Amino acid sequence: MRFRLHANSLTTRLILLGSLLLLVGALSRIVFLSSYLRDDLTRLTSAQLSSIAHYAAQDVDRDIVARQGLLSHLAGKLPQALLGQPGQLRSWLQERQEANPLFSRGLFVLDTDGRVIADFPTIPGRGGSSAADRDYFREASQGRAAIGRPTIGRVAAFPILPMAAPLVDADGTVRGVLVGVSELQSGNFLAALYTTRIGETGGLLLISPRDKLFVGASDPSLILAPTPPPGVNQLHDLAMNGFRGSGVTVNAKGVEEIAATASVPSVDWFVVARLPTSEAHASVGRLTHYILRNTAIILPLFILVMILIMHWMMRPLMDTANRADRMTLGELPLEPLPVVRNDEVGHLTAAFNRVLSKLLESRAELSHMAHHDQLTGLPNRKLLTDRMQLALARAQRNRGRIAVLFLDLDGFKPINDRHGHEAGDLALSAVAERLTAVIRREDTLARVGGDEFVILLSDLDERATDTAEKVAEKCLAAFAAPFRLAQGAFPLGTSIGIAIGDGDSDPERLLIAADQAMYRAKEAGRGRYAVAADSDASPA
Repeated sequence: MRFRLHANSLTTRLILLGSLLLLVGALSRIVFLSSYLRDDLTRLTSAQLSSIAHYAAQDVDRDIVARQGLLSHLAGKLPQALLGQPGQLRSWLQERQEANPLFSRGLFVLDTDGRVIADFPTIPGRGGSSAADRDYFREASQGRAAIGRPTIGRVAAFPILPMAAPLVDADGTVRGVLVGVSELQSGNFLAALYTTRIGETGGLLLISPRDKLFVGASDPSLILAPTPPPGVNQLHDLAMNGFRGSGVTVNAKGVEEIAATASVPSVDWFVVARLPTSEAHASVGRLTHYILRNTAIILPLFILVMILIMHWMMRPLMDTANRADRMTLGELPLEPLPVVRNDEVGHLTAAFNRVLSKLLESRAELSHMAHHDQLTGLPNRKLLTDRMQLALARAQRNRGRIAVLFLDLDGFKPINDRHGHEAGDLALSAVAERLTAVIRREDTLARVGGDEFVILLSDLDERATDTAEKVAEKCLAAFAAPFRLAQGAFPLGTSIGIAIGDGDSDPERLLIAADQAMYRAKEAGRGRYAVAADSDASPA
């Protein structure tokens, strides 16, 4: 197609008008856009920092609540007779610490005078030392759980956070204090504060208004540093007095920054997410330079663009047809096509997207059907095999173990024979519900046959056999009560075979070993479990 340019041509007028608009637009953007972009970037950055601060505060709160809950639980379970037996008390602390090592610096018990009776792990200098002057001891000795002041440890010279719970006897008298200590820079505590970076120099702060301290920070040099005095940072002063929100402020180093605060609900702390305005607004200067430079480049090319306008108008249709063709050839994934303009091409693209959405929904349903049991909704044998492969790969990487429990129902056939398959289906669904309640969320319960189920326990340690036996006992207990169906109440039992494997095990051999162990459990009287020998589950 040829275009003719002359004085009366509409193309010529559009080119001249477009050139004028281009120049005016460039000048207008330079004059007005900078101020607008700064305000808009400030609002956007403030919203993002508020979200970051909120999520970081939730992470901190979860860490604090988990440790408070564990400490209160242990304080309630600690046998008070052990307060006079330091050796046995230390063993009791060791068992709890090794079972749930939330406190990276361990646990110790204080007597009513604030002296350490026993601790685990044993740290030189901690045994027999006094914590009578510590705030957490004074508060806990009054019968209240306490979070101590973050400080540098007396025994180990690095930042710690102590927590305490009173040991109260039946009369309500405080007999001692249980204390848990966490390193402020340990991998399982306040991790988000040390791993989150915002921009080049921004980051997170965790502040205790009560102690006027930086409890944690992305910048390690600020940990346990005192907060700036009043008048240095206006937004910080507001936050120390209860304000939670965002704003622009000048920090103690004289750097203007955007900051947002969020409370940690379980303790009187708050999180600050901050970013210097020089980083947040860096794009404004770049944009001004970009507009000036590119206006000079774009203007000579504008005439060519207008001549090729028809090609541009048809380009969305060509792009849409090309992407759709590549999808049919498998070169691109099936995904909705972009609707560039709300015209006929856009209407056609939107209609194609609706058809594609229906196709993807159908494919997702077929995929679910291929990997799940239709009756119970549990994973089937194929999906179980895939998850076993993943669990074994992790076990090989981490030198861990896995366990496979093969369950076969006892007494299921009479239900089917006497009351029909409908009653049998209801019974299988009820069994699936009870077994699902027994296992952890990360474990897998699969139905691999008519009345056969398999439980996969992954990420186990050297006590994998004990763990698997405990789960088997829970499964047996789940069958203690009759199953109440529409046709009546029916007793059901199960026989369980257990096979333990490691990273070198073969999934099929593990299943066979568990299956054979299950038959041994049936032969031994049913309603019990049997563990396969290691040689049965080992690779050939």
